[in-house]
Parts: sequence; structure tokens; C-alpha cells
Amino acid sequence: MVCPILDKALPREIHSEGRGRLRALETLTPTLIHEVSQPLTAAAYYLEACAVQLRRRGTGTDEMLSMIERAQEQTVKAIEIIKGMRNFLISGEVVGRPEALRGIIDSALAAVPEVSTVNVVHAYSSASTHVVVDRLQVEQVLTNLFVNAVQAMEGSALRRLTISTRETARETQIVVEDSGPGLADDTLGRLFEPFFTTKPQGMGLGLSICRTIVEAHGGRLWPNRPVKGRGATFNLTLPTSQD
Repeated sequence: MVCPILDKALPREIHSEGRGRLRALETLTPTLIHEVSQPLTAAAYYLEACAVQLRRRGTGTDEMLSMIERAQEQTVKAIEIIKGMRNFLISGEVVGRPEALRGIIDSALAAVPEVSTVNVVHAYSSASTHVVVDRLQVEQVLTNLFVNAVQAMEGSALRRLTISTRETARETQIVVEDSGPGLADDTLGRLFEPFFTTKPQGMGLGLSICRTIVEAHGGRLWPNRPVKGRGATFNLTLPTSQD
């Protein structure tokens, strides 16, 4: 049995080697989740202990304390992501609730330290848009897109990340655009194929998992066709909260 979250994103024509790799990943995933959860839990504990000690010392520790607290927040988030991924792998279902979209975007940006090296432009149709989602899962989707965008702009003279939204009564569209070299025509059709990657150290699973998560929310994830002289643009839709 192929891992559900990946099998949904698996093209029919993918060769047997790819399926074999997915089966191997399925076997490793529960062990990986279990093993990674333990050190992350311990790390969160030690970071909190450090923060407590710094608070007691008082002056001159504000900057260090802030960094430790950010590290602790990200560690706790990683633990929650692993728990949520485990549940999603088992059931393939999403339990969503109304969440402030702007808060989700801000949290995803905070998870990418390299964002500080680029100019981030926000263009929201509304500051109060709410979407019905599993917050952590959608944060991970956006974090993945932001990381890809920042990495694509390495070496570019212009480093701009534009995040815009468009809202209707039923769905909200999020557009993530970078000022990098853009997508190549010959890779466009393979972007969401498991194990396809243009990065030397990449696994090629990020976008396929992102699409599966978005589709499990009843949304869509797709890139714009390449335009010469423009960077890559990715779009995703999520259900708009009616509350």
C-alpha cells in the first residue's frame, strides 16, 4: 500500500522505481515521525529552561531571549506538524476551522529566516479574510512556497517576494510571486511529480505534498505559465469562511 498523502499526487505513468521509493518511504515514515518527535520535544524543553534562566538574569538578555523564544516556538510547531502529518497520513482527511489568513501568512514568513534578505510586498484584498483550514498544514504549504521563492532569487539583482490575495464568497486565492529567473517550460508539467526536483539536495516531495494538502482542503495549487523576464508565480485557493 502506497502512502496516502503521496499516492494522491502520484501520476499513473510514474515508473516502478518511483513506486518502489514511495513504498520505502511509507515504511520509514512512522519510524521517522516517532524518532524526530522525541528530540524535538526535548529541544523545546531545554529552550524553555534557557529562557527561564535568562529571564531571571534580567538586563542585557533581551535579544538572546527573543531568539530562544522564537526557536522554541518553531520547535513546538514542528512537533505539532509531525502529529498532524501522522493523522493526515492515516486518514487523508482535514479538520478545518475558521482562521485569519493574514496570521497564517505572517507565521509562515516567520518560519523562513532567509525572508529577511528579500523585499516582501503584501497586497491583500482584505485584512480580515478568514479561511477554513487546518492552520499548521496550510502554514507548511506557504512556508514551502516561500522557501522555494527565496531560493530561486539567490544571485538575482532584484529580490522581491509578492504575496497577494483575492477573495470571493466561496474561495480565497493566494498568489506567491518571486523575482527570480522563473520556471522553465520543460519542467512545468513535472513540478508536482514526486521525486522530481531541480535542486541538487532536494527530495522532490515538497510541492507534491503541498498540492495534496491543498486539495484535501477542497482547494487547488498551480503555477502560472512562464513569462520571459518574470519570476515564478504560484497560486492556491482555500475555502473562504462564511462566519
